[in-house]
Amino acid sequence: MTTGVLLRQNAIACAVLAVAVALGTAVAGHPALGFGLAAGLLLGSLNGYLIQGLLGRGAPFVAASLLRLVFFSSLVLLAALTLRGNAWTLALGLGLAQLVMAGVAIRRGLRR
Repeated sequence: MTTGVLLRQNAIACAVLAVAVALGTAVAGHPALGFGLAAGLLLGSLNGYLIQGLLGRGAPFVAASLLRLVFFSSLVLLAALTLRGNAWTLALGLGLAQLVMAGVAIRRGLRR
């Protein structure tokens, strides 16, 4: 299995989870929380593609990691300015996306 397949599985899992979270929180009466979590999950699923693209272009790993950290931190700060009180949901969604990525990788490793 190639890296592209793992990244695609991660993106699909994050998208399914984002829809489930958005629907669940909307039913619970908190659609703004669901929107932030879903947006964070979808943006976080791009992390793997971003690192693959940066490393594929010959960027040093440390520089690529710092660039991703700055990029995602900027997104959270932008969300803090626009979403005000619900900005933490975007950061939580980004973190959940990283857990999903780890889960997909662990699942693949256990199948070997």
